[in-house]
This record gives sequence, C-alpha cells and structure tokens, in this order.
Amino acid sequence: MTVLVTGGWGFIGRHLARALAGRGDRVVVFDAAAPDAEEAARVLGRGITVVSGDITQPDAVRDVMRDSRADSVIHAAAVVGVASTARDPRQAAEVNILGALSVFEAASELGIRRLVDLSSEEVYGHFAADPVTEETPGDPVSPYGISKRAVEQLGRYYAEQRGLGYVAARLCWVYGPEFPRERLPLTWLADVAGGRTSSLESGGDQRIDFTYVSDAVRGVLAVLDAPALRGRAYHVATGTSTSVRELAQVMRGLWPDWSVQLGDGPLRLAPGVNAATKGALSVKKAEADLGYRPAVPLSEGLRRTYDWVSRTQGAAVRPGEASRSGAPRAGGPRRP
Repeated sequence: MTVLVTGGWGFIGRHLARALAGRGDRVVVFDAAAPDAEEAARVLGRGITVVSGDITQPDAVRDVMRDSRADSVIHAAAVVGVASTARDPRQAAEVNILGALSVFEAASELGIRRLVDLSSEEVYGHFAADPVTEETPGDPVSPYGISKRAVEQLGRYYAEQRGLGYVAARLCWVYGPEFPRERLPLTWLADVAGGRTSSLESGGDQRIDFTYVSDAVRGVLAVLDAPALRGRAYHVATGTSTSVRELAQVMRGLWPDWSVQLGDGPLRLAPGVNAATKGALSVKKAEADLGYRPAVPLSEGLRRTYDWVSRTQGAAVRPGEASRSGAPRAGGPRRP
C-alpha cells in the first residue's frame, strides 16, 4: 500500500510515517517544512519519500497524490492550537479549511481508497459529559475547534456526495518523544530533567485525556486499515481523563524530588484564552469496530517521554507556531 501523509514532518506525522514504513508500506510525506533528503533520512529513516509542498496549493496537492500513486491518505497537515489560532483565525481558516478542501478534492478525483483526517477533541467545545462519545454534538468554541469541525463537515460531504472514503480520527492531547513545543506534560518533564520547580498559576481542575503517541499511531492505523467502517469518526485516545492536579501527583510519584506550584480553576492557554472544559473521549466504538485499545498507561508514557527530554534537554521544548504543513516552524508548536 502507498500512503500519502500530509504534514508528515510534524510530530504525529513523522511517527505515523515511520510506523507505516516499518510495516512495509510505501510512504510519501508532503510537507511545507520538508527538509533536505539527508535530514529527512536521518529523522525518518531511509525509504520514505519526502516532497516539499503546501496543502493550500490545489495543483501541488493533486500532483503529489497522482505522481505518488497513493492508495490512501492520512491528512495530518494543519495550523494547530487553540491559542495560536485565536491569535490568527484567518490563517486557521485558510490553511485548515481551504487546505483540507484541496486534499479532499484531489482524493475524490483520483479515487483514493481511504482518507483518514486527524481531527481533535476541540470539535466538542466544552464537554457535555465525561466521557464524550462520537455521537456527542459538536459545539466548538475556538477558531481551531471551529476549523476542525468544518473540515469534518466537508469530509462528510465528500463522502456522501463524491464517494470519498473519508473518516475522522479524533485525537486528544497526544504527547511523547519529539513533541515540539511547550505544553503539558512536556513543560513539567523539562523541569524535572533540569532540576527546576514547576509553576502553573491556574489549571489544576482541568481534565484531559492524555494520549501517548504510540497509542495514537496504532489507533490511526487501525482506522486506515479497517476493511469497512460503520462510523464517520472514531476517538483515538485512552477513554480516561486525568486532571492536571492528578498529573502532578503521578509525576511526584515518579520523581519525588520534583515539586510544582499549582493553582485551581481552568487551564489558561494564553492571556485571555482559557481551555474548554474537557474530559475523556470514549474509545468503546473504536474498540468494538477496530479492536483498538490504548496500551501505554500515563506513568509509562511519562517515563518514556522523560527519557527523550533528558537526552535532548535544551532542544526539546521550543515556543512558536505551527506551519501550514502540520510541522513546526523554526521553534514551532503542534498544539496547545
């Protein structure tokens, strides 16, 4: 199978590209931040084709999809993050919505077997329940969530009217090695590695479904590989929510010398930008339809991520914005 991964130079994209290549698939990465061949081979491994290109350019998207003779597409390219898209809603709309339109149009024209769209828990806005299910109505409250919800609606249109094999994989706070920016738990793990006390003015009550990256990859590939799908969207998460205060407790159990000054209330993502009230994403549908079950508990995921942070201290966490390819710009984040 030949798989085109848009945004394949980004955090989740590169983990997906390696996993696909590791099982014998032919992989083509399409990314506006694509490096030269030597750097791509060093990071991704040999045998993965990397093409520089922008999803907002329809001809470029169509060309790479046609020339690669892709059977399937994983659409991971986007400008991501509640805080970053709040600063520039126009960019979020232009890249996320119009970029996805370029991908869907080319995929429907070229007869792509399946297109897996990496979506987000932000499509729900403030969670009406803990956990939410895939049938929970979407009510996004941020430009990022609004753009992701719009992309899902476009995907549904192309599926029902154009015959595109579209399905959304809704992810939630994926973390792990190579995460490129400041966001929990990376910031706290960097403090552990650096022997620093952590501080968070508010956010102790925020609940999040922290998902280790290898679980996210397994879930996305399960969506990609399923012979038939009953749903248009699947949760790829853990099914368990953890408060930021509970995260601190787990980390203190692992690293007793570390301490954190943590306030109550909602999590502030940027000045004037609070996180939506969240919880867990039920994975019962993915388990029943795809055989997906999360395999990495939070404590183990934190240990693995800490090992990477401690090896790369000084380069692991960088502030900035994400590119329209889904990969970080110089010093750029993936998502808040």
